[in-house]
Amino acid sequence: MSDGRGGGATPGALHIVSTPIGNLADLSPRAVAVLREVRLILAEDSRVARVLLSSIEVNTETTSLPGFDEADRIAPIIARLLAGEAVALISDAGTPLISDPGQQLVRAAIAAGVRIVPIPGASALLAAVVASGVAGARWNFEGFLPRSGADRQRAIGALAADLRASVIYEAGNRVAATLRDLTEAAGPDRPAALCRELTKMHEEIRRGSLAELAELVESGAVDGRGEFVIVLGESIADAIESDVDGAYPAALAAVEQRIAEGSSRSDAIRAIAAAWKLDRRRLWSLAHRDAAEGE
Repeated sequence: MSDGRGGGATPGALHIVSTPIGNLADLSPRAVAVLREVRLILAEDSRVARVLLSSIEVNTETTSLPGFDEADRIAPIIARLLAGEAVALISDAGTPLISDPGQQLVRAAIAAGVRIVPIPGASALLAAVVASGVAGARWNFEGFLPRSGADRQRAIGALAADLRASVIYEAGNRVAATLRDLTEAAGPDRPAALCRELTKMHEEIRRGSLAELAELVESGAVDGRGEFVIVLGESIADAIESDVDGAYPAALAAVEQRIAEGSSRSDAIRAIAAAWKLDRRRLWSLAHRDAAEGE
């Protein structure tokens, strides 16, 4: 059964298989090979899984592994793995275990000495981070926030205080309220990105301050339907402290070029920030820090 090149399923192993989050073309050839070769496929919802599996002509035995009943279903799965059967775990969309069931199964399999084989692929988390433009090199994944009460207040307060970027999953009917709460806690000017329906036909990524993004949703300029990922950007203070990368080093060079051509530092910073659509205060702080260090 096992492909010596690493392309197929491994007997007696639990395969954690990433599935598309919207675009079926994102299912990797390795994932297809594994799903065709395993003896059992565990899905968050077997009805959702059948749509994907039928598209790649897979008729393997499939059973649901919902989060509310995960613990009670583990023992027979471990028995099959120990008997040498290859098993795959998939989620409804994306990489399993990221805000989806499966943690208890994986821990039980590891405790039983079962090999765990990750099959990488689509992830709304990583898609949002790399497309946001505000995450930086260090970021925190929060997943879904508590819906109400003190737990929600504590979670949002912690995100506001964290200088790193944070990634949040949110449903369309709650995204406006979450953006308002984040704006109040982290400040209206904190940079952020709002990612809607990633990899799907109506994919949309908006970038701006928290206040601007909240207004876009509340005004209807951004459709409130669908699945959202909010990337709360790193704070300006953290970006300065960590010697921020991205567009700012090149922008600083452009500022110095304008100064050399006769512009004042203030005028150069203002012009480059506007032309490059960068945060003027961040560029100002970096430019003055560099000027001070050069003295």
